[in-house]
Amino acid sequence: MRNIPPMNDTASPQTTSSERTYSGVAISERAAVRRQRFIQAGITLFVSNGYQATTMRKLTAESGLTNRYFYESFQSMEDLLIACYESLMSDFRDQLKTVLDSASGEPEQRIRAGLTCFFQAMSKPEFARITHSEVLGVSPRVEAVYSRYTADFAELLMGYLSPAADVPSSENSTQREYVGAALAGAVINAGIVWVRSRYAASLEEIVDATLTVFLGTANQLQR
Repeated sequence: MRNIPPMNDTASPQTTSSERTYSGVAISERAAVRRQRFIQAGITLFVSNGYQATTMRKLTAESGLTNRYFYESFQSMEDLLIACYESLMSDFRDQLKTVLDSASGEPEQRIRAGLTCFFQAMSKPEFARITHSEVLGVSPRVEAVYSRYTADFAELLMGYLSPAADVPSSENSTQREYVGAALAGAVINAGIVWVRSRYAASLEEIVDATLTVFLGTANQLQR
């Protein structure tokens, strides 16, 4: 997560030609900083206490902001959970694309690099718990967000598996969708089992295990 600078909310207002400011900082920018502070506080509390046990009192104490500022950016605690989830997943997706795009060598090496990136993320409690535990079973709305990001992850995986299997990305879109969903499910479930085992296997072992699923799928697609 990004470091958020402290902010003095008692600063005196100033007026500029474009937007009202406080101590030279635009109101919209200060609101964005406050929002990010709530997201950071939410991530901390959802990991340590769990989503269901996180109260407004705990959240304002952790963030150092009042509930008035909370409702400036969020309508409910569920909104904050979604924002925390999307922030973590967005950071992960950016990192994953960077890793995959910069990986050299055969497609197998790119897939290995991508799997390593995912399991490294799963080794961090805030990512593993919030993105694959706390968001589950909350509401249909949260489930829809989770499903959307999982489908996006599956599409990204297939984008890098298809060259390994020598399968054009436009060929059999239905098969591509379901194969991607199956692979994403396999990787995510392997990650969950790994977390619940308290990382009994090494990073290299879990990557090797899931890589066999990808290589077997690639071989099958080539037939």
